Amino acid sequence: VVNEALAGAGAPDGLFQVVFGTEAGRTVLLDPRIKAAGFTGSIPGGRALMDLAVSRDEPIPFYGELGSNNPVFVTEQAASVRGEQIVADFIGSFTTSAGQLCTKPGTLFIPRGSGLRPLLSEAALPAGAGLLNQRIREGYGQVLDQLSAHPGVEVLAQGGEPLGEQPSPTLLITGIDELLADPQALQAECFGPTALVVEYDSEQQLVAAAQTFEGQLTATIHGEEGDRVQELVAVLANKAGRVLWNQWPTGVSVTYAQQHGGPYPATTAVGTTSVGAAAIERFVRPVAYQNFPQHLLPAQLQDANPDSVPQLVNGQPRGR
Repeated sequence: VVNEALAGAGAPDGLFQVVFGTEAGRTVLLDPRIKAAGFTGSIPGGRALMDLAVSRDEPIPFYGELGSNNPVFVTEQAASVRGEQIVADFIGSFTTSAGQLCTKPGTLFIPRGSGLRPLLSEAALPAGAGLLNQRIREGYGQVLDQLSAHPGVEVLAQGGEPLGEQPSPTLLITGIDELLADPQALQAECFGPTALVVEYDSEQQLVAAAQTFEGQLTATIHGEEGDRVQELVAVLANKAGRVLWNQWPTGVSVTYAQQHGGPYPATTAVGTTSVGAAAIERFVRPVAYQNFPQHLLPAQLQDANPDSVPQLVNGQPRGR
């Protein structure tokens, strides 16, 4: 489909290709004909490629999407009013696509003693599913082992084969003091069907916890009208590219309003999105023609060309 569309637009043959292997990826990135690059993958791999992109004789933009924990904060009122629904939706969100979505909620903050802990421990987890490849499965197992072995972490719920060929989901649990004492270890992204539940004692602790997170693609609050979460919202807006209220981050719409990006290490280019209509702007370069006569302008900019008339996009004028 892509090749047919490109041919119909007059693009050169062979423009769209797939290359395999680490060395092939390096070769493509360093080729002087390449003027920009996008990447989705791990933090170490993305950082290595970003360093290559900016070390070229002609540095190029590198739009990397590296990693995200996507924390979810549940207020006391929300837990009291609709705890069962939150639990059911959370399980569906962190296990969909076997937890292999970049927006998977990796950490869930719940009020201690709210009743959410027993609901989570007794909830039915879906069956295990295969991960994308052996390398991802091995990486998932390593991070799961590290989190499970942390002295402040317990297993809250787990399927029969958490490290099998088709890993069954795992829910781990810890306390807010433990997370604040060792945030780097406990906020590690576990790319697969695992999430960490954190019990807190006071909603003010949520602000302190939010401040410990690195850059994120998403951050979510489940609250009720009247909750005093303005400070938490402000912190999360500084940490994430998309902040959600009473929804779940999994599932990304291709729209004009979409923002799929965030501060490093979520992405390497905080002002861009990799999903939505604005994503194409990463791969175009603006040029202004100042004071040119009509015959020297590109055809699309000449006054006689009907295509030069500003178009309306979502009700807003957009020049060609």
